[in-house]
Amino acid sequence: MKGLCDLYIRHAGFIGVLFCAVPNIVWFIGGLFLVPFREVYLLRLVLSLVIGCPVAAYLNRYGVDIWLLKHRSAKGPAKILDGSLVGAAIGIGSALLPTLTVLIVSSHIEIAKTVVIITYLSVTLVGAIFGAILATIARKYVSLIV
Repeated sequence: MKGLCDLYIRHAGFIGVLFCAVPNIVWFIGGLFLVPFREVYLLRLVLSLVIGCPVAAYLNRYGVDIWLLKHRSAKGPAKILDGSLVGAAIGIGSALLPTLTVLIVSSHIEIAKTVVIITYLSVTLVGAIFGAILATIARKYVSLIV
């Protein structure tokens, strides 16, 4: 488990890209099977990946660094609540811009707005849960000494 913690810390940026890219690609593929294809769906996917992935990489790297800084500070070790709050911030930050692409050339603007709101709430909750789980594991395996 220590090895996985170290791996996550070393590759936090890449993992942030995965947090953004995988749901967007799954959403796109699911849409291909559920609704007739429109070129705008491809535009939405590209914008989501081009804008969202770098932002998610930065936020995840920054969030991990902040949690580690708190964990190794004089007031440390970081609490699980700290991980949960950081995870929630990473979740909403990573989905902030990609989710707005739903509004581009939307045929049903009210449904698109609902999708945006539900997505923001769900990614914040999922991010908080992931952050709490990762903080619980990291508290045990990440050393307090820099």
